[in-house]
Amino acid sequence: MTTTIPNRKNQQAVAEIMKGGGSAFQPLIGEAGHGLLRYLVDQRAIPSGGVGTLRDESLNILSACAPPTGADAQRTGLVCGYVQSGKTMSMEMVSALAKDNGFRIIILIAGVTTNLVEQSVERMEQHLRAGAGGYDWVMFKNPDDSAAGQLTSLVQEWRQHPNPETGSRVLFITVTKNVSRLRSLAQLLQTVNLNATPAIVFDDEADQASLNTRPNAPQPSPVYQAIDEVRSSLPHHTLLQYTATPQAPLLISRIDSRSADFAELVSPGEGYVGGQTFFRDRLQELVSVIPDADIVDPKNLPLAPPDSLIAALQVFFVGVAAAYVQAGSPIGHRSMLVHPHQRRDVHNAYLRWVELKKQDWVNALSSATDPDRPGLLEEFRVAHQELARTVRELPGFDDIARKLPTAMMRAIPTMVNSDNGNEIPWSNGYSHILVGGEKLGRGYTVRGLTVTYMPRGPGGWTADTIQQRARFFGYHARPSNNYIDFCRVYLHRDVRDVYVAYIEHEEDVRTQIRATRGRPLKELKRAFLLDARVRPTRHNIMQRLYRRPSTAGWFEQRAPHAAPNGGADNMARVDALISRLKLQKDDLGRHFYADVDLGDLVRNFLIEFECPYEQDEVQMCGTNLVLAAAADAPNPAPCRLVLMDYERPPRLRTVSKETGTIDLQQGRSSSGDPDRYPGDKHVSANATDRVTVQVHTIKAVDRSNQQNILAERAAALAIYIPARLQRDVIAQASH
Repeated sequence: MTTTIPNRKNQQAVAEIMKGGGSAFQPLIGEAGHGLLRYLVDQRAIPSGGVGTLRDESLNILSACAPPTGADAQRTGLVCGYVQSGKTMSMEMVSALAKDNGFRIIILIAGVTTNLVEQSVERMEQHLRAGAGGYDWVMFKNPDDSAAGQLTSLVQEWRQHPNPETGSRVLFITVTKNVSRLRSLAQLLQTVNLNATPAIVFDDEADQASLNTRPNAPQPSPVYQAIDEVRSSLPHHTLLQYTATPQAPLLISRIDSRSADFAELVSPGEGYVGGQTFFRDRLQELVSVIPDADIVDPKNLPLAPPDSLIAALQVFFVGVAAAYVQAGSPIGHRSMLVHPHQRRDVHNAYLRWVELKKQDWVNALSSATDPDRPGLLEEFRVAHQELARTVRELPGFDDIARKLPTAMMRAIPTMVNSDNGNEIPWSNGYSHILVGGEKLGRGYTVRGLTVTYMPRGPGGWTADTIQQRARFFGYHARPSNNYIDFCRVYLHRDVRDVYVAYIEHEEDVRTQIRATRGRPLKELKRAFLLDARVRPTRHNIMQRLYRRPSTAGWFEQRAPHAAPNGGADNMARVDALISRLKLQKDDLGRHFYADVDLGDLVRNFLIEFECPYEQDEVQMCGTNLVLAAAADAPNPAPCRLVLMDYERPPRLRTVSKETGTIDLQQGRSSSGDPDRYPGDKHVSANATDRVTVQVHTIKAVDRSNQQNILAERAAALAIYIPARLQRDVIAQASH
């Protein structure tokens, strides 16, 4: 059953800070945890209403880790948030709580680029030092063996003061997700004896670069192997894999060292806007499709910019000018993101168009006699009308027009890609226009982003890659920076469709993760709703690919005799189900049936029914997922449960030596009797377009030697799903 996190928005911040939380090894919230929460509230980094959620979720995460006392152990966890939703703050809070509870080493494996590492280091060091202990945090960044002396000194200190106490120092290491950096760290850690030294290892953006891209090769991929070397240097640690797109970590082999033992969710804080806002609640208001004619050919770039880029720039500049009208000298930032393609020559073209338009518009609007000025003002008036649809107190156009030259002159266009080593000069101005490719994707925070222009297509239609480009998600609706109404997103039509489809997939994954709390994550069936056009993640990290099972028509179990105890365990589940039913005999006089609640049948029978044969397992996972979705719909129809040949001897079914499978359903009788048996597939509720679940009791024998009995009495299922309930599903076998 799905659990929910209680809403704590209306409670006082101080009361929230001082409350504790129960958990597996029951970590305590002490001076570091209290201090960090107070600091975050004081700095308005988190609204007071979000304190309880941050605290409780962080306690839940830490409680699932290997306890800091007791025997050395290693665990792996998966922590799933939303894009741009506050995963860094979660890592800060888990770090502070780890200090309170006696963890000695915290390692952050940060991004693959220098700017992401600097972004993480700067913020986390500032917050932890200011709120959670000052000099108690010993910070290393990309250390090598030259830090061995400091590490040895810390270990001696920990040995002399084994209990967590005020003033206990913690080593916090940040390392780039790079082979040489990781191996240098592993060599440093190996210079001392770290037995009984509890550690937390954060892998930020864990689905990127960390996973083994050679799952079927003798040697794993280099970064994966280097991270394992770091882990091998820590006898007592938990690896916490943080990501907003958990598809890859969930679909790797369950015997992989990165396959998580547990999973926790990170909830977005107050004011967060993500896929639900942009692609469901306010799709028509905030999202526009870039016309096909404006999708440029990267090999044949036009001389003039696309009309939709011009319109997006004008909307952005009207929004910036509004800030100058309202504040005179606005604080903070407003930004526009242009993400056109992966090729750098395309970036150069778009940057050139932005700069030329900016210059031309400033010249035209700054001169009362310029012949282009009246027509240009009318274009900006259209942009003003566009923003006025959503911005309630938008200044009048005449006031904005007077500020447009200033807004445009002071805007700073910047190229952001791997060829450009310079960071964005945020401190040089209020408004920025960023043009680039992959460097503007995963993990990159664009300050004050209001307008996004992304003509780039979906490429390989890979869900996690496209989702990570959504830099326009974030905290845009807080009282301190409420600019969601200024936001506009211009997308390739196919990419817009992917985002719309992704919402359901994302919530399905999170719902299933939430339902596993308190149980091993390896028990989670890898079956998820996902649009048929979209791949969940790249294929090169999967030892075994997922399948797309059919979810309409009949599913017949093919190897019921392969279930535990030759299907006897499933038979016991059937007997328990029957004991709760009031059965009726059908018109044929040989089967019995009952109409049952579909949701109850899924939760309390079908999910527990074991289908270890791979083909059956994949199909059953997909079937259960679709039936659960149907049960959650408003006013679901009852399900027809049919006990085939009930109160008769088990049906004899022969098992093929080649395939190990049976043909479950009986066909139409060949007799000439007008009342001949119509066949099992006609024993259904499809006349009323409802789900039918047939329960068969079979005796399975070897087809070539029927004296060889493979299962004396086994339960088997055949399930009919009407076409109107069909859904796109991926499912992966567990073995």
